[in-house]
Amino acid sequence: MNGFNEIEFYNICKKFNAEPKMKEVSVGYDEDTYFNKVKKAVNTDRRGEVVFCVKRPNGKYIAITCEEYPKGVFRIPTGGLGHSEDIVEAVYRETREELGLEVEIVKFAGVVKIRFVHRKEEINFFSYLFILKEKSGRLLEDASDDEVSEVREVDVGGLEEIALSLNRIEGEWSDWGKFRYITTNEIYQILKEEA
Repeated sequence: MNGFNEIEFYNICKKFNAEPKMKEVSVGYDEDTYFNKVKKAVNTDRRGEVVFCVKRPNGKYIAITCEEYPKGVFRIPTGGLGHSEDIVEAVYRETREELGLEVEIVKFAGVVKIRFVHRKEEINFFSYLFILKEKSGRLLEDASDDEVSEVREVDVGGLEEIALSLNRIEGEWSDWGKFRYITTNEIYQILKEEA
């Protein structure tokens, strides 16, 4: 199933005065475990995700980790995007639920079309990238779910280190790390260009 709606994409670009940017990336998996997890999500309830990079009042960016992640592993926060869900509403909802923050969208930075490949099978997944500015709320204290266990505030250089560490994960989390590297690295590249 292709969850990309071109009209919706151009409308978001217009709303946020953004140049229409779509980057395509392929990530190959030798084993089928993580590939099948993504395939199931896309086939049942998810067309992609919103990637929400939040800049705090101190100028640093929020990176998150969860209890089940390997020790010391952080990433840019993301939230699932249902097949019929409004993308911009999903950004605000996910930021409130996961971080407990009210935010302002500073920039819609485009879409990364991630092609998950296992043998001869492919699944497309769309990551919508947003740069946000924190407006109010108490980080994690006002979150309505407890998925995020810890946050780290980092500068742009710190985002590069976080991305590289995701790409170096070994063992059972390596396939997940390859996926999470893509969006965290893309946010890093966007912010680096603007610095």
